[in-house]
Amino acid sequence: MSERILVQVDEDLEAIMDRYLEIRKKELVELEEAIEQKNFEIIRLLGHRLKGTGSSYGLDELTRLGALIEDKAMDEDMSDVPGYTAEI
Repeated sequence: MSERILVQVDEDLEAIMDRYLEIRKKELVELEEAIEQKNFEIIRLLGHRLKGTGSSYGLDELTRLGALIEDKAMDEDMSDVPGYTAEI
């Protein structure tokens, strides 16, 4: 199980953070399914989305993991992707 990371959320984002996390949890399930199916396009898309939204919300670790996942998917390289996903 991943170590919990505490983040300070901007006051303006607090009201929508629960919904944001709910969406990311659903996408995590989609990502895990895409990994099982070796669907690099979906893996890339979800990694890209994670990178972008993580950055928008100031969630640096999600941004980093999303970028790593996206890069691996663009190279059609499954190595490390399950590990990065487990860190989310």
